Amino acid sequence: MKKTFRMTVATSLISVMLGVPGAAVFAASDVGATSVSAPQAAVYALSEQLKVEMKSVLNERQSGGSRVGVVLRLSNTGSAATRLADYELLVRTRDGAEYALEPSAANAKSVQPKTSAELSFLAEIDRTDGVELAEVLLKEVDYYVYPKKETLLLSIPVVSRPWNGSEGVAAADPSVTQAWGESFSFPTQQSPITYKPVSVRKDATDKGAVYVVQLLASNPTDRREPVPDFAVDGRSANKVFAGSRVEQGPLALEAKEDTYIHYAIPTDTDTILTGFNVLTAETFLGAAGSAPVSYKVGRLRIDWSPGSESGSYPAYTFGNVIETDANNTLIHPDLRLSLVELPISDNAEEGSRTVTATFVLTNNGDSPIPIPVFQTSLLSSGGYRYDGSRQTAGGAPLLPKESVPIHYAFTLPVAETGQGLVLKIEDAVTAAPYKTTIAGYRLDAVPYEKRDQFAVYPFRLGVRTTSTNFVFNPQTMEYAYIGNYDLSIEREPGVRVDAAFPSLLFELYDGSDRLVASSTNPLAGAGRLVAGSNKIRFAGTTQNFDYPLTLKIYETFPTEAGQSKRLLTQMEQ
Repeated sequence: MKKTFRMTVATSLISVMLGVPGAAVFAASDVGATSVSAPQAAVYALSEQLKVEMKSVLNERQSGGSRVGVVLRLSNTGSAATRLADYELLVRTRDGAEYALEPSAANAKSVQPKTSAELSFLAEIDRTDGVELAEVLLKEVDYYVYPKKETLLLSIPVVSRPWNGSEGVAAADPSVTQAWGESFSFPTQQSPITYKPVSVRKDATDKGAVYVVQLLASNPTDRREPVPDFAVDGRSANKVFAGSRVEQGPLALEAKEDTYIHYAIPTDTDTILTGFNVLTAETFLGAAGSAPVSYKVGRLRIDWSPGSESGSYPAYTFGNVIETDANNTLIHPDLRLSLVELPISDNAEEGSRTVTATFVLTNNGDSPIPIPVFQTSLLSSGGYRYDGSRQTAGGAPLLPKESVPIHYAFTLPVAETGQGLVLKIEDAVTAAPYKTTIAGYRLDAVPYEKRDQFAVYPFRLGVRTTSTNFVFNPQTMEYAYIGNYDLSIEREPGVRVDAAFPSLLFELYDGSDRLVASSTNPLAGAGRLVAGSNKIRFAGTTQNFDYPLTLKIYETFPTEAGQSKRLLTQMEQ
């Protein structure tokens, strides 16, 4: 009789995980630091050269029974190829019943030296009361004698509950549950790449909501490493939502490379996720002609709440450089991005408030750089997000040492004060059609104050004198208005403006606060306003002349969401 070897190197605490005996995911410290020392998976010896570890165990309830799957990894530590015997694998339940699992037709027949191979087994067990696994039995079978000879090689205890599919939402095991922002890796997939969750964005669509999870993948080695295939699912209080990787096709990281990967998780509109499950896929091939069976096995639970990553944003001072993520590919390293204005004002006509963000891009390089199309959003202190609408402008590439302003408009409800905001700079290209955050700062919007001098960067403007006259048309019996306004205009040097730059909108209101006439006047290009006297002809007429009139001056520019208006000043005529 062949002698049976059995050797346990260590029993991992992390094996008390989502039902997988043996470590499937290792926790790691922050990327760039030394990984946390994780215990090794339980390893068993079939011979002096051949070692076995349990990679995954599945026990999934289905209609009419249970699907049970086991995957073993066999490693050859010797210097010669080792042939694999005909193995039979059984599972023993807590009540003593034994069930044989079918081997996959794709199972390896031998293991090359210094390599490993996987053996997959699967069975459908027709028990409506479910099964509770206690032990995995590996036997060697000699079919060339009668009766066939079976030799028990290994008896591996199932020390924790196997992964049970969508029911795994209820399994909150501390040994495989980690907080948001902690790194992890997949040693059982023989991959050194580490992953760190960095952000979650929730977008509303016509089919529901989509959560986009962003992971920072880091390759600490000196060689190119492929990114193993794994999934990230969303978890609510009582349901699991399947996710899929946004980046399609095989991925690989060069030596010492960091990059982002993203997972999109469609949910119901009112779903609030409480965490995420990290899973890897297993494949089983049955009899000839049958289709492969694929299933997922949970490896890690990540706890999360909408405020998990919101507390790390630094405070911002207007005019300072906005530090974007070093791994982003949208903002060129030679571009300096800053925010110079963030005013908030009431939009009484629409019953809302308007926030206008004015950014300045400066080319600090020595060659022209295309103007990047980044996106923005505001996160209120109450956790509500408001997306910004960018001014509709293309713009020629930015010349060396040249600056250009870029404007965004946000519509907020009247209940928002503009205090305690988080401004996010977002990339809508890398993970399209989804957005990812590349910078974020805490700041307050500046409330409107009535004054004769105001700024529309890079212009500083003032109203010295105003005079509004009317012209009566006896044929139509209507009044038309002409204004004479003495303006002071100063301009910041080195900042480019073009035809897409915001204009000044002059509006006249009567004593009942009704709009009677308006005129739009550019600050750049043909017909622009100049320092000194400006004659402005208003469009619009009235049949009743009202006096006094109120003049309101707005900054206005077109966006993809419509025309943006910001009140700059107002005065009676």
